[in-house]
Amino acid sequence: MEFNTAIKPFLMEHLLVEGGFDRVFYFDPDILLLNRLDLLLEHFDEGASLLLTPHLHRPAEGDSDPNDITIMRAGVYNLGFLGASRSAETLDVIRWWMRRLHRTCINAQEQGIFVDQKFMDLAPCFAPNTHIIHNRGMNLAYWNLAQVTFRQEKTTWTAGGDPLVFFHFSGFDPRHPNCLSKHCRHFRTDIAPALRNLLDQYSELLFAAGYGKIPAALYAYGSFRSGTRIPEHVRRMFREFTPDWPSDPFETYEAYLHQPSPKGSLDRENLIFTNFQHYLWNFFDNQRLNLDPERADHLTSLTHWYVKNARSEQSLDHRLIEPVACRFGQVSPPRPVSISHKSAGRPDVSVVGYLQTTSGVGTVARHTLQSLSHSGLAVEGVDVAFGVVSDRSDISCVHLLNSRVRGRIQLYANINADQLPAVLKHLQSVTDPGYRISMPAWELEEFPAEWLAAFDGVDEIWAQTRWIQRMLAGRLDKPVVYMPVALTLDLPVAQPRVRYNLPEETFLFYFSFDFLSFIERKNPEGIVAAFRQMRQRHGSSRRAALVIKTMNGNFAKDREAAFLELIGDDPDIILINGVLSRADTLSLMTCCDCVVSLHRCEGLGLVVAEAMALGLPVIATDYAATTDLVSPATGYPVGYRLVPVKKGEYPFGEGQKWADPDIGHAAWLMRHVMNHPEEAQQKAIAAQQFIQTNYNAQTVLKRQMQRFAELTKKA
Repeated sequence: MEFNTAIKPFLMEHLLVEGGFDRVFYFDPDILLLNRLDLLLEHFDEGASLLLTPHLHRPAEGDSDPNDITIMRAGVYNLGFLGASRSAETLDVIRWWMRRLHRTCINAQEQGIFVDQKFMDLAPCFAPNTHIIHNRGMNLAYWNLAQVTFRQEKTTWTAGGDPLVFFHFSGFDPRHPNCLSKHCRHFRTDIAPALRNLLDQYSELLFAAGYGKIPAALYAYGSFRSGTRIPEHVRRMFREFTPDWPSDPFETYEAYLHQPSPKGSLDRENLIFTNFQHYLWNFFDNQRLNLDPERADHLTSLTHWYVKNARSEQSLDHRLIEPVACRFGQVSPPRPVSISHKSAGRPDVSVVGYLQTTSGVGTVARHTLQSLSHSGLAVEGVDVAFGVVSDRSDISCVHLLNSRVRGRIQLYANINADQLPAVLKHLQSVTDPGYRISMPAWELEEFPAEWLAAFDGVDEIWAQTRWIQRMLAGRLDKPVVYMPVALTLDLPVAQPRVRYNLPEETFLFYFSFDFLSFIERKNPEGIVAAFRQMRQRHGSSRRAALVIKTMNGNFAKDREAAFLELIGDDPDIILINGVLSRADTLSLMTCCDCVVSLHRCEGLGLVVAEAMALGLPVIATDYAATTDLVSPATGYPVGYRLVPVKKGEYPFGEGQKWADPDIGHAAWLMRHVMNHPEEAQQKAIAAQQFIQTNYNAQTVLKRQMQRFAELTKKA
C-alpha cells in the first residue's frame, strides 16, 4: 500500500512533463466510472491547478467510524481521485509531494502521516488555484454515502440530486456482495435497492473482466535478492537510520544487518551484537531499559531472545536469524576433549545410523559415511536397525547390527533425539564413551523440549542445515555446529521414458513422498491442486503431466486410499508406487522436466537437493531447510503463509506453525517453467553449480576435518 500510493506524483509528473499532457486524472482501481467527466474538465477551463474531493460533505460527530476525528487522521481529501493540470503551481506541489513520499509515504497516523493522502491536506495552502469538488456524485463511497440521498432512476443513479459520476468501492469484495466495505460497520444488512443494484452491477463487471481467475501476486519488493523476506522492522530501520545508502539495498542491505554494531560486549567469541539486533534493542523499551549489550551476560540474554523468540514474535524470516544462531552455537564443549589417534595421527570415527535403509535418513547417513571414508581416517560404519509398527515407523527395538564401535569419535547420523537414549545406553555397554556427536533430524520450527535431555549423553551437535542449528543454538550448553552433508552424486545412467511407462512429448513434473513420513508435511494434496489449477487457468500449447513417486502405502492404507480418491482417474497424474533402487529413483527423476516440492516443512529437503544436483529446475516452498538451497538464483521459491499445525499432523506439533504454500503462485510458476525453458535451464545450471561448489564431498570433508582439528587442539 505504501509503495503503490507513493508512485502517484512520480507518474503524474512524468505524464505532465515527459508525456506532454495538459491534464491528468488519477482513479483508484476500485472506482467505477458511470458518467462523463465534463464537470471536472470545466474546472480546468476555469483555471484549476488541482482537483480534490473531500471525504465528508458535512460534520460527522457520532462515535461510529468514519467520523470527524478518524477522517482528520486519514486526511481531509480522498486521494482515490486527483486531477492535475500542467502549470508551474501544479508542478511545484507535485514535486514537493514527490520529495515527501520518497521516504515518508508510510502508514503512521499516530505521527500525523497516512501514506500519500494526508500530505494533500496542505495542497490548497500551496496551490491557491486548487478546486475542491463539492459535487455529491464525485467519489461517492462508504465514508460519505450516509450524508447524501442515494437514488436510482432506471439505469442511472443520483447522489444528493447530482448525477453519479464515479463511485469508489473501497473495501468491497464481490465474493461477499452483501457488504459494501470491510472498512466500516454500515451498509452490511438491509441494503437499499438502489445500492443493491449498483453493487450487483459492479460485481458482474468484475467477474466478467476475470476477477478471481488470476492468482494473487506476491509483492515484487518484499524480499532481498537472496529471497529473504524484508520485515517491517528492517524497512523502518533503513528509512530512519540509513538515509544515504550508496547502492541497491535489495542487493547489499541484508549483509549490513548482520555486521557488528559499534555497541556490544566483545568478551565472548560467539556473541556479536549485529546492526539489526541493535536496532531491535533500541526499538523495544523493555530491552533497552533493562539490558545492556556492553555486558556479556546481558548480550547473551539478548541473543538468546533473538535466536529463540524473534522469529515468532516479530514475524522475521528465519534467514535473518540463522547467522546469529550459527555463532551462538559455537560454544566450547562441556567437558575436556580427549581423542586418541590412529591413521597418521588422525582420529578414528564410527558412524552410527540407518546406513542401509532406503529412506531419506538412510541416504543422509550414507552420505556422511562416504565423505568421511575419503578422509584417510579410520572410519567404521555401524547400522542401527528398527522395526515397523502399525502404520508408523516407530522404534520397536533398537539394536546394533555391529556392536563393535571402535571409533574414539562416534557420529550419530540422523538418529532422532527420541531414539538417541536407547542407542547410547546400548553403546555404553560395548564401548568407551569417546567423543559423541549427534546429527539430529527434525522439521518443525521448535525442537521438542521433551527431547532436549536426550543430548545429555553427547558432547556436540552437528546441524546438517541452518534450520536445525537455529532450533538448538542457545538451548543446549554444548556446541551446535553447522555441518552440512555432501549432496553431490554421480549422474545416473540415462533411461528412456518408456522404461517407467512415461509419455513422450509431455512436460513432466515430478514429486515423491513416503506415506510413513507424515503425509501432511509433504503436502501431496497441494501438488495436485497446483497442477490442476495450472492446467485449468494457464494455457500452453504443450501437454503436462504430474509424476508422483510413492512408497509404503501398504503400511498406511487409509491415507493411501484417501490420496487415490483425490487423484481419481485423472489421466495426467501418473502414480508410481513401490520401492525403487537408488539408481532407478534418480533415473526416474532425470526422465522428468521439473521437480516440485510444496512441503509445509523440511529438515533437509533431500529430493530438492538431488534434483538440483541432477540439473533439474526446482519449484519449492520458500520455507524451512530448503531455503539453504533454493533461492531466486537457483530455482523458483513459492510464497506461503504460516498456519497452525493441526492435532495429529506431526509429533509435538500442537502450538507450532508451518507453511501453507500459495497454490496459485505454485501453479503460475509451474506454467512459467513450461513456457520459459531457457530461463528454467539457466536456473537449473546455477543450482547444479551451487550444489557442486558448496556441498561436494571435498568441501564437506574439509569442514569436518577442520572441526576435528579444533577438537584435537583443545585436547
